[in-house]
Amino acid sequence: MSLVSTERLTLSRLFSSLLGQLLIARKKLTRNFRSLRHYNYRLYWFSQLISMTGTWMQNVAQSWLVVTMTGSAVALGTVTAFQFLPILLLSLFAGVYVDRIPKRKLLLITQTVSAIQAFMLAYLVYTKSVTILEIYILALLLGFTNSFDQPGRQAFVAEMVPDEDIPNAVALNSLLFNTARTLGPAVAGISIALIGMAPSFAINGISFVAVVIALIMMKPELLRTFPVKQVKSMVADLKEGFSYVRTTPLIASLIMILAFVGTFGYNFSTALPLLTRHILRGGPEVFGIVTSSVGIGSMLGAMAVAGRSRPTLRVVIGSAMLFGFFEIIVSLVHNVGLSLLLLALVGASGIVYTATTNTMLQLNSPPHLRGRIMALYVMVFTGSTPIGALFTGFLADYAGTALMILVEGSLCIIGAFVGIVYSKKNFVGIKSSGVPSSGTPDVQ
Repeated sequence: MSLVSTERLTLSRLFSSLLGQLLIARKKLTRNFRSLRHYNYRLYWFSQLISMTGTWMQNVAQSWLVVTMTGSAVALGTVTAFQFLPILLLSLFAGVYVDRIPKRKLLLITQTVSAIQAFMLAYLVYTKSVTILEIYILALLLGFTNSFDQPGRQAFVAEMVPDEDIPNAVALNSLLFNTARTLGPAVAGISIALIGMAPSFAINGISFVAVVIALIMMKPELLRTFPVKQVKSMVADLKEGFSYVRTTPLIASLIMILAFVGTFGYNFSTALPLLTRHILRGGPEVFGIVTSSVGIGSMLGAMAVAGRSRPTLRVVIGSAMLFGFFEIIVSLVHNVGLSLLLLALVGASGIVYTATTNTMLQLNSPPHLRGRIMALYVMVFTGSTPIGALFTGFLADYAGTALMILVEGSLCIIGAFVGIVYSKKNFVGIKSSGVPSSGTPDVQ
């Protein structure tokens, strides 16, 4: 064989190998984003990416506004409390209504109210007439709206995609959340520095309009419909939801673990400024990199979950343990480079945990109870923020930042062990997985 023929053969093999790798990569990418092939979900996902970026812009601008107006940590904490307490107090009742009315119609209402809230805040800031009391009232309004909006958005996923794509859709929702968490603060920081705070609130209002337009553009005939059971009293409907959780060990295990991880572990983000200042001895630039490291890890974790087809309780427990373990190691490390790697692992394991928990709750909830189950998820995970934030603050003040992070990581691991003990006691194997929407758990 001539030298030219050998070179051609080598190039041909190299080209074939490269083409094969590209096809494999394309297949993996298609699998990871497969939920986007559904028209309604595609509209929802891209509009939510815009909306969540706006939300993060408002979060940053609101915190900066309160600090510049008052210089008070108490005022900043009060705003956070007003924004999250309604979720803690009202989510379960809101879940009953989520099960009673069409979720698309509910979201049209909540997204419109959220837009009005953002535009009102933008106007008050622009006219320099805003007071701290008005910020408190508008934060309370947003919290009240979110107590209906968040369970509605969680339960709406199952109406836009079939059961087999719910794990992927939940993972993609986590991906968009963390993408927005990375983009929003960066855009807000530049916007505040160049043109002031009012535009951040206005942009957030416009971002909600994008969701409203997407909801209007959806094709109702492509939405999955589930029969609504006869409406009872509020108390009877709440009892029905709690009864299902109590008598379904898999759901109860998931909620128990979530109570630990959501209340303590996920308030880790509150500790990032303290970690940067007291453990890593860094300034604002290090804080920015620290926050980005968690965000990058979270996006990678979301991509990993998006490629999985079937969540299991083993993944929930394992990721909760890893989440707590990496937090503990972070509390013991003082090297910036190593800390950034560990923080990325904290972000990745945290998203694997939350996305898998969310998916399993949705797949193991009967359609007529899904709103109430997801409302319980929202209440335990998001509504517990004020409790966890207070715990974080007091523990950090009295015991130090390092011990606070170590304790919160340890509580996550304890929560995972509680889930193991409860599941074994009630004969739920840790390989338990998601099921179709019939509501009967599939225990392997």
